[in-house]
Formats: sequence, C-alpha cells, structure tokens
Amino acid sequence: MTAAVYPVIRCDGPDCDAEIGHAYAFTVTDVRRLRHPDGWHTRPRGRDLCPTCWKAGHR
Repeated sequence: MTAAVYPVIRCDGPDCDAEIGHAYAFTVTDVRRLRHPDGWHTRPRGRDLCPTCWKAGHR
C-alpha cells in the first residue's frame, strides 16, 4: 500500500465541498497558478471559489 500527499484547494463557498488539485502541483501556489482555465477564482483574503459558487454569486 502506498500513500501520496498532494496539495488541494477547497471552495470557500457556503456548504460547498468542491476541491481541485493538479497532477503537476507541488504546492498550493502551483495549484492556484494551474487552475485558472478551470474557472476557479481567488478573492481577497485568500478565499477560493469554484465555478458553481462563482456563478451563484457567492463573491
């Protein structure tokens, strides 16, 4: 059995369990840099929002 540790970012929207990671990311900064084509947004104070919460207006 092998365990792997990888960085993910979770949505800060209300009651949202969405998360995103990237195969080539080694840090959370890498995930943020590589995820923009996926529709994720970073708001002030480091809040991350998935595309669904962004479209719902949870800004």
